[in-house]
Amino acid sequence: MGLDRVSYLFFFLAGIILRAIPDMLVTPYPVGYETITWYAPIMTRFQTMSVFDVFAETVHAGPLFYVLMWFAAAVSGANAFVLLKVTGTLLYGCLAMVFFVFLRRGLRFEWKIAFVSSLLLVFQVPALRMSWDRFRTIMGLIFVFLGLTVLKSCHKFKWPLMAGLAVLTMLSREYVAMILFVPVLSFAFLEGKERLLSLIALAPALTMFVAKFLSTEFLWSVFSDGTFALNSYLWTVRDVLAISAVCFLCLLPFVLKGFRRDRLLVPFTGFLLLGSFSVVLFPWFVIPGYQRWLMLLVFPFTAYAGLGFERFHLFERGGFKKLVAIFLIFMVIGVGYCTGAFSYVGLLPNSYVATNLVQSSIPWNQIDDIKDVLGWLDENAASNSSVLTEERFYGWASIYLRRANDDVEVVPYGAAFPPWTALEQVLDDDFRGIYLIWYSDSNLENFHTIYSQNDVSVFQYEL
Repeated sequence: MGLDRVSYLFFFLAGIILRAIPDMLVTPYPVGYETITWYAPIMTRFQTMSVFDVFAETVHAGPLFYVLMWFAAAVSGANAFVLLKVTGTLLYGCLAMVFFVFLRRGLRFEWKIAFVSSLLLVFQVPALRMSWDRFRTIMGLIFVFLGLTVLKSCHKFKWPLMAGLAVLTMLSREYVAMILFVPVLSFAFLEGKERLLSLIALAPALTMFVAKFLSTEFLWSVFSDGTFALNSYLWTVRDVLAISAVCFLCLLPFVLKGFRRDRLLVPFTGFLLLGSFSVVLFPWFVIPGYQRWLMLLVFPFTAYAGLGFERFHLFERGGFKKLVAIFLIFMVIGVGYCTGAFSYVGLLPNSYVATNLVQSSIPWNQIDDIKDVLGWLDENAASNSSVLTEERFYGWASIYLRRANDDVEVVPYGAAFPPWTALEQVLDDDFRGIYLIWYSDSNLENFHTIYSQNDVSVFQYEL
């Protein structure tokens, strides 16, 4: 038990140190796409909001994270960028520690296998990618692994704890709650005991989940929209394979060797595989978000890889040097990915895994450009006007355009999509002026350049 406690501290610090590297290399902005695009804009308004305002505005987007950030800002007085830098680091440390707890006390792994699997996780590209900006997902995963550990315990408050952790998972990130529901219910029914108690414990969170998705199209068809015709399906298949190769190709031999039947781990893995590859196997009935499910496979895969190391006899004296060599390779990959010194991710372009962690929603050398054009808009935009901003520019506009959503409405639209849908929306709202922030070398119908700063320009729509 003493060795376990030392290991808890070790993994907490290991996760913190590794994840802190990219944020220390870049100042004053936090790394990550969602950090600037979605988290920072609302956090910069905390001083004008009550905690109830924060909850009401984010209730459909994982409100627990934002509420905790509101309290952290109120107590510390730190600005949004500092809070995001610190939070991303702490969350990754907590995740690494809780994963070790899950392996030791939930799956009952031997210490050496749990230690090696957890250390392997810390340096994995998909785990680091999630820590880059998926803070709500990381928070939800912490509660998931605590819940799965509680499930295998004999604690007298086992089921009340499970109920509370399930609700906290739902309040962190709704889709993450599914990877708690599936293993818990599967385990209870396969074990043939405590079935009713498991349903009762999960009932509050399941009710929240059903309420959340009653108005959401959970299953969709790749071919239901012209946008997702055959060419898009083939692109999606390539994307799934590219993400899979980037994340798991080096790990896969150990995963396959270490696979074993486990009534907790198999349903966990099976559900994630279904979510990851349903878009390939069943394009008419797809579980949305295959990229997210693929990322989450890193957790069962590293657990299986640890078992694979044992089956390859790498813990024995004759194979220990090989184990060290394998670990050094994964550590070098992880450190290179964190520092931006090198990365193989760019060799297989994909839609989700960032080339490295030292990035934001836009290149660092464009930040001054976007701030300059937003300053120009502050002084020159017509009152009662709108600014169309593609997702990567939305956070910057919300933060640095002082008139944002006062007399100039900031209207976001999806990454890598043209602005026409957003344009149709604002044309119906009778704005006096319609502007677009985009790259200077663009040529868009009925938009003309009115101000430029290097790579970024302000375009105005001809009404």
